[in-house]
Amino acid sequence: MGDNMEPENASKEIAEEDDDAHLRHSIHNLPKNFEFKVGMVFSSELEAYHTYVAYALRKGFGIRKGNKVRNSKGEITRRTFLCNCEGFSCTPPYQQKKMERTEIRCGCQAHIKFKVENGVHEIIEYKPEHNHAFLPENQRHLIRCGRIVSDPSKGVLADMAKAGIVNFRSFNLENEDGASRNLGFSLRGSHNFLPTQSSSIARGEDWQNLLNHFMCMQMQNPMLFYAVQVDQDGKLTNLFWRDSLSKFDYDCFGDVVMLDTTYHVSKYNMICAPFLGVNHHWKNTLFGCALLLDETVNSFIWLFETFLEAMGNRAPRTIFTDQDQAIEKAVEKVFPNAQHCVCTSQIAKNAAKKIPNLYEKPEFRDRYFSKLLYGCETESVFESTWKEMEEEWGTKDNSWLSRLYESRNKWSVAFGRGIFSCGIRSTQRSEGTNDIFRLMPANSMDLIGFVHHYEQQLKYIREIEVRDDHSSRGKPELVVSNNAILTHAAVAYTRTIFSKFYEEFLQSMSERVLDCSCDGAVSEYTLVCHGIQGKNVVKFDSVNFSVSCGCKLFESNGWLCRHALYVLNGNIKVTKIPSAYVLKRWTKGAKDCIVHDDSPQVSPCSSKISCYSTLMRKAFAVMSLAAEDEDTVRIAMQNLDKMVEEILRHKSNLLTKDGEVNSDRFVNANEVSYSISETSITDHPRRKAKGVTGDGVESKLEKKRKKSSKGATSTAIQSRGDW
Repeated sequence: MGDNMEPENASKEIAEEDDDAHLRHSIHNLPKNFEFKVGMVFSSELEAYHTYVAYALRKGFGIRKGNKVRNSKGEITRRTFLCNCEGFSCTPPYQQKKMERTEIRCGCQAHIKFKVENGVHEIIEYKPEHNHAFLPENQRHLIRCGRIVSDPSKGVLADMAKAGIVNFRSFNLENEDGASRNLGFSLRGSHNFLPTQSSSIARGEDWQNLLNHFMCMQMQNPMLFYAVQVDQDGKLTNLFWRDSLSKFDYDCFGDVVMLDTTYHVSKYNMICAPFLGVNHHWKNTLFGCALLLDETVNSFIWLFETFLEAMGNRAPRTIFTDQDQAIEKAVEKVFPNAQHCVCTSQIAKNAAKKIPNLYEKPEFRDRYFSKLLYGCETESVFESTWKEMEEEWGTKDNSWLSRLYESRNKWSVAFGRGIFSCGIRSTQRSEGTNDIFRLMPANSMDLIGFVHHYEQQLKYIREIEVRDDHSSRGKPELVVSNNAILTHAAVAYTRTIFSKFYEEFLQSMSERVLDCSCDGAVSEYTLVCHGIQGKNVVKFDSVNFSVSCGCKLFESNGWLCRHALYVLNGNIKVTKIPSAYVLKRWTKGAKDCIVHDDSPQVSPCSSKISCYSTLMRKAFAVMSLAAEDEDTVRIAMQNLDKMVEEILRHKSNLLTKDGEVNSDRFVNANEVSYSISETSITDHPRRKAKGVTGDGVESKLEKKRKKSSKGATSTAIQSRGDW
């Protein structure tokens, strides 16, 4: 029959399954304080190897099989297992190295050597010391030697493959605690495996259920922040929430924020507005999400003020939004010092609606409009292209295009030089949110179902970041191995950012000096490139190693341009990238020990919520550092125990002779927060959203702007655990 397999293949699969089962057994049954010792005996190579794998996974390093020694009969008499960081790369110089590979070998000497007699393995040499850091716990499931796909997961994946489901991207194979690291292999999946579950999540009053959900989440995570605005009738108008990790991500990457308001949750036709950022791997990260009943100025002001409060009153340097006058006014009020940019992808969508007769013509769209959005590098090129468009297509009197031209500084690459955008201005990374909301299971999804969906996608995004962190270990193998600047970049930057830096470095070879002048320690170079119009002027100070270029790539993206690299690479005194030009947000240590102390000092008369916020920020930084491995966890726990003892001792000293607490030293708990349990939120009448697709989200906003909720109050139900 067609299902039968060759005996050799069948036995091979059975052997592999037995190996997986044995490894799983070894991992689960390794004693807590197990350590190898010389003289320890194992009944077989498989038992010895899997025990070392289990031990290595617990510690946070990978292993591989080393040399074996055979006697004259061909029998194995010696066997060695090594740390996977043993040795060094030995690629011959005449072979071109692949930059995509990451070199993690660093000459680690940790190993185990066995004497083998009749299959029995006895340890004769054991070196436990490593010369490198162990992987943090959230990356240990990515260690190659320990990857196992469980039998239930194999069955699910096989059934999905038979059904023709090949995109596993969003199906989260999770166990009881919901963490992909417990699967034994990296997160893959396909969302909507059980589409009927989402509709059964929410019962009863949607809004009250939603608040109850956030209250339960806050019991598990006190650092959760959420705020709800209700009107005089107790009906929800606006909602914002973010979890603790989103706040930590904002501390690291909150310099650039994107707000996407192009989607609706269909059941109540509410606007879904996620806040996004760009992490150190140049991928999207989520800072929080909002649900808005309308698109008025007041709603966006409330949203931005709430977001600002949730993020410790730290405003972004640059904020990208959709093309909307209400949003523009709200940004000016709440973020007066931030650079406001408009997403060019949204402009393109609006053009298809506002000027359809023109936009549908490739001659107009490709030659002019797309070039204006993405292809004009200088202001003069932009102006000449716009003028040509007006003359050829008669668009001078078009009111929409005229307004677009007036706001060109918010969206044109040519006018945005020097505005820090993480390099996303022309690529519009907010488009990455499409995948998150296109996968909505049904157009009748309740709000709590939407929140659950958002949380699952948030887990997936974070798992991708963990995998990227793992991939960025070590440094890439370099074609040019003896260049100090390139070596520094390979060590400092994440893999993705290094590839962008590397591209600029290679392109610097094409630059030529047209003119050079000196004024003391400052040299000015005029550079040109064959086949490319224009010149770029670079100024370099040989005393403090400061460098600037007229292209302003560093000011916009955060990594040095080819012109600056040409000058730096030609100076014998420059042995690495000047520290001012290595932004921490792009490095492998971007999330190490981020604590912002820009909040005012806590005083005895401060509210309890202010004290809680300040302490929680510092505590979270300690938690993120301590969770790296068992030793740092132990250090943190010991010091936390000492802190608790000292605080309790201090409190006992505040007792008066009568045994009463000095009330002046404490804060009334009633001022901490609005009592959520006493608030009843009622449902809005359920409306059918216009233009809602079968995916459950609306790809565009309705043409008619809804009026602001009449009688809306400023009442905000806010979490107890905000920062």
